[in-house]
Amino acid sequence: MAHPQNLEFSLTDSQTLTLSQWPTLEISAETTVKLSASVWRVTAANPGLMTGPGTNSYVLIGESCCAIVDPGPDDAAHREALLAAVADTGKPLKFILLTHTHRDHSPGSSALVAATGARILGCPPLANDPSQDRDTVIDEVLIDQQQWLGLGWTLQVVATPGHVENHLCFFCPHEGWLITGDHLIQGSTVVIIPPHGRLADYISSLEKLLAFPIEAILPGHGKAMLAAHDVIRGTITHRQQREQKVLERFAVGHQQTLMQLVETVYDDVQPWLHPVARFSLLAHLIKLADEGRVRQDDDHWQRLH
Repeated sequence: MAHPQNLEFSLTDSQTLTLSQWPTLEISAETTVKLSASVWRVTAANPGLMTGPGTNSYVLIGESCCAIVDPGPDDAAHREALLAAVADTGKPLKFILLTHTHRDHSPGSSALVAATGARILGCPPLANDPSQDRDTVIDEVLIDQQQWLGLGWTLQVVATPGHVENHLCFFCPHEGWLITGDHLIQGSTVVIIPPHGRLADYISSLEKLLAFPIEAILPGHGKAMLAAHDVIRGTITHRQQREQKVLERFAVGHQQTLMQLVETVYDDVQPWLHPVARFSLLAHLIKLADEGRVRQDDDHWQRLH
């Protein structure tokens, strides 16, 4: 695999981009950003607290067809932008790949299927999770470590539970990029919402990624990120430091409610973000409870040692 300083691609419009330029490319809604000859980015116009600048969809260009990873929300403008990008490739859309089935990532699939006949690949929606898009029907279930060859080149499927149980990432060995969905995002940390998001699983999934020779991270929200292993290790360290802060914020035997803990554990975060931070704090507490370090008594939590 080429190193970042040498990696250059010839694009369809005669431009060239080096890998080092990827993080400099601004997010612009419904605009095709040609990262390389085989992966383009189109960002939906759905910015917000949980979506950052918007949901990134990726067009993957194969030898005779193309695929879209995460078509995003069911939005006509985004669908038209994706279809325009597909038309620009000169190749038909045959596949839709899903990192997961949260409502900002997968609902756009159905209209694309109606327009193109593409097949949907991923993990089925979770039946008992109200945040899931249950209207999307998976045609083919992808499994961990699967070497998917639908485009004529290898795309490796990596199961990464943590943000949610049915989460996948997609690694391209010949170019070195990893599409991460909501497992890693740029500019913020991922929210983990129990019970379908579990912090212990999230950390294990991050550690799993360190075994891959990843050069660039293509997140579900935000710009591309280089120094991928540094980003992954930094995310693990951040979660470990937050866990230590949880333990430091209440004495052994002393009880506090979740919101009381949010105010002290996330005192470095703007108060208007505390309602969201409480989900990740709960994930930390559940992990610590599973390890026998804290206990829940009704709506209070108590440190045991």
